[in-house]
Amino acid sequence: MPALLALVSALVWGVADFVGGLASRRSTPLQTLVLTTPAGLVLIVPLALLVGGDPAGTALPGIGSALFGSMGILLLYAALTIGPMGIVSPIAAPITAAIPVVVGLLQGDRPGPAAYVGMALAVVAIVTVGLEPRAPTDDARHQKLSTKALVLAILSGIGIGGFMAVISQAPHDSGLWSVVWARGTSALIIAVLGGVVALRSRTPYAAVGRSVRVQALSAGVLDVGANAIYVLALQIGLLSVVSVLGSLYPAATVLLARFVLAERLHVMQKVGMVTAILAAALLAVG
Repeated sequence: MPALLALVSALVWGVADFVGGLASRRSTPLQTLVLTTPAGLVLIVPLALLVGGDPAGTALPGIGSALFGSMGILLLYAALTIGPMGIVSPIAAPITAAIPVVVGLLQGDRPGPAAYVGMALAVVAIVTVGLEPRAPTDDARHQKLSTKALVLAILSGIGIGGFMAVISQAPHDSGLWSVVWARGTSALIIAVLGGVVALRSRTPYAAVGRSVRVQALSAGVLDVGANAIYVLALQIGLLSVVSVLGSLYPAATVLLARFVLAERLHVMQKVGMVTAILAAALLAVG
């Protein structure tokens, strides 16, 4: 059951990243997130009340995870805005998976040899998937993986991995209250950042255009839904397994980028993406 929930969270996260990335390309990552984060907050509060649980001890894990998560998702959207989605997302995933695994080890988890093979493959995946594509993607602006997009993807993996690790410290009988704290804190952080940038650059505070706003709001609902499913999986499963399975989210992003945006990738990049997914799977099995 925890493995199934973790895989569902990965699927929903992948769709959320794709939709949020599209919205960011038509506005900016920050203009997208000022709509995305409060949309998720509106959803998670009634869900938390419905699920129940004891909110005691959830504030610190929730707020701490938000500090990592808000920066991670902002950097991920920034990377998806300037680079091919089918490459950016798989770069972040192994890093996202590795951080909770390390935390799990420190807490007493003891993975087998397969997990260590997965860690080595994750490094290979980052190198091969970062090779420059030779064929166009959906348009000329997004067909190359720049150094900036690569760095943003790696940093986003650290941020999202930190979120996964820190929020796992909430009590197992706390329901979804840690997600409420996390989303509320993220909404506040993004609102302040968005306001400062809008005032200094004299640009719109939020994304403009009905379709872009719908995409941003949809990404928020999907993202917080994935967070909720992930936390529920953590409460009945091991961090080292659930977090890595949750890190398979690039599979959905890559498939959507392939069929919706017609992204075409070099053979070695395809090998890199498969290696990234295999790395995450081996980490889970280990």
